[in-house]
This record gives sequence, structure tokens and C-alpha cells, in this order.
Amino acid sequence: MNKGSLLLILLSLLPHHTSAGNGIITTLEAPLFHEESIDSRVIQYARKGQKIYIHNKHFVNGPLEVTYEESDNSSQETNPDIMYDDSKEQYYETRDNMGQRAFISRYYVKLITDDQREFNQNITPYDPDPNDYRLEEPLPKNYPLIKKEMYRATLSLSAGPDLRSNYNYSEVLETEDFSNRYGFNISFGRKANWDKKDRFYFGAIFHGWTALSKFELYDGRRAKEIKSQLGIGPFVSYDVWKSSKSKVTALASISLNYTRNTVEQTSQDSLKEQRLFSSLSFTPRIATFYQIKTVIPNLDFIAGADLQFYLPQELKSTSAPELEVFWQDQGSPQDSISIPFTASWSAFIGIQSRY
Repeated sequence: MNKGSLLLILLSLLPHHTSAGNGIITTLEAPLFHEESIDSRVIQYARKGQKIYIHNKHFVNGPLEVTYEESDNSSQETNPDIMYDDSKEQYYETRDNMGQRAFISRYYVKLITDDQREFNQNITPYDPDPNDYRLEEPLPKNYPLIKKEMYRATLSLSAGPDLRSNYNYSEVLETEDFSNRYGFNISFGRKANWDKKDRFYFGAIFHGWTALSKFELYDGRRAKEIKSQLGIGPFVSYDVWKSSKSKVTALASISLNYTRNTVEQTSQDSLKEQRLFSSLSFTPRIATFYQIKTVIPNLDFIAGADLQFYLPQELKSTSAPELEVFWQDQGSPQDSISIPFTASWSAFIGIQSRY
């Protein structure tokens, strides 16, 4: 076999790159896809400034496209209408490191045309670069082990209708006036260790409320009851919905309560007596509230509503009455304040600290 035949065979085995141009990568890392789709498999990445092969079909009427039209021998000017291919193609055909066909987004490549077209595209067209994953110095404190928020503390004020329960007076009530309940809620919660989505919190809640009721009896007596309650217990909460600026949270708790009711009666001739009735009880509670971030870092505004379930209970007094005519027989079932099974709602607003 002579040398000419061997050279022809070797040339036939080389990739056919005669119809080829080049391009420069203009982004930090540009993906090369197996097909013309962003959902296609990524074959490899090309770094910024790297020169890559671009198929000549993406160059129109330029130095890489040879034409054989007759021209005036006296004119040495090139075609002044040199231009890019203005089709709507989104990908350029290229080659990977193995010489296999691949595709790259046209927005990450500057074509090398060796003519005035190169002035139409900047070598650094992006600010910021969408593919630049590098962090600027100095790095954030504790990076990359940034401590996440683990605790929440809330303080809120509440208001709602009063419980319609009162002392069993010895006379029929002529008028009754139940005011609203006014109270507060304080809670401290910690994120569950197993929760990777920062939604579950466990902790303790402390709450209290007070209310005033007034009555007039048919025998002319006037009575007022000052009601109050303090409670403490565990809670669990879950962020059912959240965004970067706000959250909707559901909460459930059960608390041990100390409930007291001070009953004061005054007769027409200004005789007066006051007695205290109290009891311990458990009350389940459910709530939902909305959290929204404020301009103060790690401080949220909260607003919501809760529903407290009261189990049947009796408030008793340990003190003997002095004006027995005002009261039922001491120690009798009537000498008490009965609270049946009932539910009472309230609305609340407040603040929450995250730390």
C-alpha cells in the first residue's frame, strides 16, 4: 500500500469537521445536553472562556460558509450583509469530549465569526451569572454550618365572650350582664429534632384570663362575680402552610387550670359579703394563627383564634358565710358554681420571637 492510499484512509477515519466553527463559553459552567431540551440528560459541562466546536449550520453568510457566486475581480470587498442565523433555535449543535454530538444553549455561547458580528455580543453578557455558584468573600459567619432557628417564644393578648356560668343564688335573677373575657398567652417552643422541614414545635404554654359579671335579684340584692383562670400545660404546633414571609400554624394543648370566682353580694340596706369559689381542672385547647415577618429581624406579628373546651366541674368555697340569707346552705350542692361541658372561643394578637 503506497503512502497516498494510507493518507486517504486516515483522513476518512477522522471526524468530518470541515463544516465547523467555534464558540466561546460565556457563563461559569454551561451544560451540554444529549438532546435539544433542558430536560435532557447532561453529558458534561464547559467552563467559561473555553472554546468549543459549533456546527457550521449555525453560521449564515459568513467566512465559514463558502459560496461560488461570480464576483467582480476588481472588488475585494466581502458581502456587507453578513449576519447571524436569525431562526428561533435555542440550542447549538456541538461535540462532547468523546466526539459525540451534543447540544448547548445558544445563550451560553459567543460564536467566533472573525468579522464584525463579534461586536454584537458581549463576552460577559450576564450580571449576575445564572450559573455562578461561587460565594463572595467574606463567607457568612459559621458557613456552611449556619445554625438554624430552633426556638419560638410568643406573647399575645386575647378577648372573647365570657362563660355563662354563675353562683346558684337563693333568689331568681332579674337581670344578668356577662362581659367579655380578656386574657394573655405566653408560650415557649422548640423545634422537633427529627423535623427536617421546620414545621413541628413542642413546648409549654401559660395562659390566663379574667371577666366580670353583674346580676340583680328580685329581692333587690345586687351581685357581681369576678372570674379568673390561670393555666399551664404542654402544646404541639404544626405549620400547615408557609412561605418566605408568613406562616399558618395549628396548635393543640392541654392545660391544668386553677379557676377562681369571687362572688360579692350587696343588699338594699348596704349589707355586703364576699366569698371565694375555686377548683382545679384540665381543659383541652386548639388554636390556629397567622404569622407574618416584621421589619425587625427574627420578630413576627401573630393573629389568630382559639377554642377552649371546659369539662364539667364544680367551684367550691371553703369559707363559711356570715350572712347566711345571701347564700345556699353551706356544703350543699347548691352552694357552688357549676360549669357544664362547654366550649369558649377567643381571638388573639401578639408577637413571636424566633431564635
